[in-house]
Amino acid sequence: MSNFVKSFSFVALALLVLLTGVAITANAAGLTASITSPTAGSTFTVGQTVNLSADSTSAIGAVNYIWSFSDGTAGRTGQNQTVTFATAGAKTITVLAGDASGSTDTKTVSVTVTGVSTKPVISNIRAINITQTGVTITWDTDIAATSRVIYDTVSHPDITGQTAPNFGYAISTPEDATKVTSHSVVITGLSPATKYYFRVISQS
Repeated sequence: MSNFVKSFSFVALALLVLLTGVAITANAAGLTASITSPTAGSTFTVGQTVNLSADSTSAIGAVNYIWSFSDGTAGRTGQNQTVTFATAGAKTITVLAGDASGSTDTKTVSVTVTGVSTKPVISNIRAINITQTGVTITWDTDIAATSRVIYDTVSHPDITGQTAPNFGYAISTPEDATKVTSHSVVITGLSPATKYYFRVISQS
């Protein structure tokens, strides 16, 4: 019985040494991370969804991925993620990968984000707070845009062929260059008991 115990202990010790040797070899290789999406030099537009994907080799155990962005966009965690950029310009995307052994690696790619040239879509036009001499015009746009109202005592149902800035209307409010999606323009100095026609104008 005594000989059996000694033999078993020797086998266990040999197995421990073998496993320890394998672990040392794996750690020596070190974790190597890579960004598989997006590719360097890619171009996106403001608001477009960018797919983020990373991979790693020679890792021990689970790998954690932390994404960060040069423009201050909120970071992400996870091997596969998405991000949208709110501003145009050159962006650097960074991923930090770390495994269970404490080994880490960092990789970056540079991409370009261009501005959106899409015209704003106008909706929900309303005339509120109507008084004898004034009114507030409100509306919404699907993207951030400027605010201006043109108006007249004469109807202009078709402005085809009319030129900017007033497109045939007699009067215009000053343009509010602050770009918003919910617009509100106050008009004063109107003549009492007079019908007015108006159009709203927004530019992105």
